[in-house]
Amino acid sequence: MSDKESLIDGIINLLTGKKNEPISVEGYEFAGRVKLGRHPLVLNGAGVRTIGDKKIYALGLYLPEKTQREDTARALLGARRAEIVILSPLDASKFIDSLHAGISENTNETSRDFISNELSQIEEFMKDLSNLEPGDVVDVDWIPSRGTFVYYNRQLMGNPVRDKAVYDAVLSIWLGKNALESELRDELLDIK
Repeated sequence: MSDKESLIDGIINLLTGKKNEPISVEGYEFAGRVKLGRHPLVLNGAGVRTIGDKKIYALGLYLPEKTQREDTARALLGARRAEIVILSPLDASKFIDSLHAGISENTNETSRDFISNELSQIEEFMKDLSNLEPGDVVDVDWIPSRGTFVYYNRQLMGNPVRDKAVYDAVLSIWLGKNALESELRDELLDIK
């Protein structure tokens, strides 16, 4: 860590009273800080997506600064990352279905129409995966002026998707008023 990054960490710790400590979820450690290109991000929160008693994936949310508000998480200027670590075998088509359901529950028809082409691009990336196995990592990154990037085990899938609206719609799956799981939403927003 450079002197500049140490100074930034110190200021963040002083202002928030919190350190950017890594968070361990189901044996996977989410780093307290990451960098997307030249954009430093902090781990806002992390948790587990469950269906019944089955743990499906762990998720870490990285933002330019910490917030406990969903609207602020979307409005912050700068890059973002949703880091998804698969915990149980998962068919990519079920992951895509879950993506659609979450977006439908948290956006209106006009918004969905607006992002339909971009969402189709992301679906095409995901179809190439066929099956997700425990330990696989899917990163969904937003980089300003560049777009949304989807990585599978650190390998770029397809081309960037330009519109930020699609990234915000994807975030709404976990942070929206009708999030897939309210407990996961609270963990990502670090609400105790």
